[in-house]
Amino acid sequence: MNSETLTNRVRAGYGIGDYAICLYWSGIGLYLLYFYTDVVGISPILAGWIYALGIGWDAITDPFMGYLAERTKTKMGSYRPFIYYGSIPLALSFVLLFWIPPFEGTALFLFLILVNLIHRSCFTIVSVPYSSLTARITNDSNERTKLTTARMISASFGTLSMSALAFPLIAYFGGADEAFGFLWLAIISGLIAIALLSVTVYSVREKVDEIVTSNLPNFVSITKTVVTNYPFWIVFGCILILGSTGVMFNKNLIYFVKYGLELHEYQGLILGVSSGASFLSLPFWAYLALKIGKRETWLISMTIAFIGLLLFFYYPIASLNELLILLALIGVGNGAGGVLFWSMLPDTVEYGEWKSGIRTESSLYGFMTFAQKSSIAVAALILGFLLSGIGFEPNQIQSEETISGMKFMMSWIPICGIIISLVLMCFYPISTKFHGELLQRIKERNA
Repeated sequence: MNSETLTNRVRAGYGIGDYAICLYWSGIGLYLLYFYTDVVGISPILAGWIYALGIGWDAITDPFMGYLAERTKTKMGSYRPFIYYGSIPLALSFVLLFWIPPFEGTALFLFLILVNLIHRSCFTIVSVPYSSLTARITNDSNERTKLTTARMISASFGTLSMSALAFPLIAYFGGADEAFGFLWLAIISGLIAIALLSVTVYSVREKVDEIVTSNLPNFVSITKTVVTNYPFWIVFGCILILGSTGVMFNKNLIYFVKYGLELHEYQGLILGVSSGASFLSLPFWAYLALKIGKRETWLISMTIAFIGLLLFFYYPIASLNELLILLALIGVGNGAGGVLFWSMLPDTVEYGEWKSGIRTESSLYGFMTFAQKSSIAVAALILGFLLSGIGFEPNQIQSEETISGMKFMMSWIPICGIIISLVLMCFYPISTKFHGELLQRIKERNA
């Protein structure tokens, strides 16, 4: 693969695809649990089970999708065909996800599970090849940071759009009928996503002329390569723990705003500020990563998030403005995570290739997303039980103990995750200089 400077057209074309993917990801992450409990009307425990089974299935299929995509050879490349042909089924399944069928009881529960499994399968078919494209577009570490920054800006803008505009759109189309509003939100999101994923497919090219098309390693060899790649496991551990503990804050925020602060009419503004702060901080974090390194930038950003969560717990929030300030601080701290994670991960691909002689970026991405989504599935299931355990009842006035328990979960569980990630990241070895040396050694060995 070449390490030439990428054009802005390529960066933007690739990045905009994650806007589409994040419409789905954030739509589910922010609203699906709320949709199940407060709109469909099922218990938090059942909602947690459905959510967990769906994302758990997503996690199981990710490594196999990576294995399949890596071995697919077409004129479009290995990954782009899946994005192109998978975009329409993905949109249709997303609409079904927010449709309430005329069923009750067991039939309703089974339907919701089935639709979740279908949507998660479609999401895997598109998202795993999309994520794997980074390592096929360029092998230059700094170019990857820039490419990933373009992607994360689009992803954050997608999350920002879904955060800020979802409830206003739901109110506009549904009025008092939130169910009808959610259905229209899904339809609009799906149409936008189809168009943007098509832009990605036609904007980027895989370096197919430099991809080895024969003698690809078997599953056992791939597993051995992943096991011996210790920088990968450091990144793996950080994302695993942050993803699972972050669920407690992200998925509780709508409930806390609605029941704890009684600011439900400001949900769009509140979620928009939280996502917007992350979005606006992306260029700064990308610049800092290029100047001082990815590991050092991670340590600084997580420290800011740590401080924000401590303040969120201890400060007696009494107004909308106070809440917005705290969410903005937490959002800035969390903003670096996406840029650094998706920039570090391809660097670990080269480390694994240097260590074992085997390059398997798609399978590595599959392993990563498997663990990430598995942890989120378990966390969502635990959240359902915790909400029931603190006495949460949908569409009812909550007790002070319930609100206090919700705030504790939102603060201290993510704080513990941040502390663990800070310790792990202290041992991450791949600097820009070291990565350049890895590429040179790989080039010399393959000469």
